[in-house]
Amino acid sequence: MKSLEKKLFEKLAKKGWFTLAKIVCRFQLFSKKHLSEKQFDQYLTTLGPREVTLKLKNKTERQKRKLTSFNQDNLRKPTKKLKIAILLSGQPRSLENCIDSLQRFFYGHDVSYFCHSWQGQVLPKQLALLGKYQLVETESPDFSEYEYEAIKTFGIKKFGDGTKVPYVSPNVFPMWFGVQKAFQSIEEHNQKADDFDLICRMRYDNFWIGQFDCEDKILAENEVMIDHNYNGYGGYGDQFAIGKPQTMKIYCNLYDWLVTEFLKGESSERCFPEVMLKDYMTFSGLKVIQENFGLRLLRPEFVGLSAHKIPLRSHKASSERNANMAKYLAEKYPEFV
Repeated sequence: MKSLEKKLFEKLAKKGWFTLAKIVCRFQLFSKKHLSEKQFDQYLTTLGPREVTLKLKNKTERQKRKLTSFNQDNLRKPTKKLKIAILLSGQPRSLENCIDSLQRFFYGHDVSYFCHSWQGQVLPKQLALLGKYQLVETESPDFSEYEYEAIKTFGIKKFGDGTKVPYVSPNVFPMWFGVQKAFQSIEEHNQKADDFDLICRMRYDNFWIGQFDCEDKILAENEVMIDHNYNGYGGYGDQFAIGKPQTMKIYCNLYDWLVTEFLKGESSERCFPEVMLKDYMTFSGLKVIQENFGLRLLRPEFVGLSAHKIPLRSHKASSERNANMAKYLAEKYPEFV
């Protein structure tokens, strides 16, 4: 996909002009015999599999596979059954509305779930819908020392309306702490990470339009596969990652780097979570493989929408997050406001 075309779709999505984005896609499908894989992924995201299937005449093998796995009326059987450990962490919002899509995503594989939660946040009856799961609950640690150091080192961002938030969101500390705890819970429940073919990290509110259709891809020890739909600012989305056990052990230990190397202030000045993840991957020597599995974050406002109508982003969620962060900053660290 040409950079101009990519920027056009990003602008349309940011403005919420999805109808216009669909018109652009339909025109391009009508005028082209072949699509690059990046173009195909964009059109599949915008129009859904039915329309792309009907209008795209010449398809690559990958494109045929994606159209099958994105069709909600189909269940694609994997060519190879894998043993996969899924690490769930974060806020347990929308979990009950995501479980069907999650089970469809890993259909045909032997899946075990290892869940982390802050004390009392996840209800066992929610997790019971997963089937085979283990839960570790912890009291939320005090991250004040690291929050303060991050604000002092990287500063405050001020928006046009006067809202002030830290460049480094305090949310990154509990998030990556929870990811690390979810990985550690494998051994805490008398199992070994190396007993699994793959280990997957994801959030409770991950909703999947497609299926995991890359079981034949042999990942090297230093390779991590992600879904590219939530990449931003030149970095990598941190909502999903999958790889071999020892590789994912490194990935899930980002928290240790965060509270040591990162706080030295020697990493990228762009402290977006996506860029922080990319900096850590580079620091750790991990290679990223990007794929499109149709990942969506199922915000409460999106519950009830059909799969292909769930937006990639919520402007409401972004506004609420900034407002909450500004309040947190003013109350806990008034000396920086």
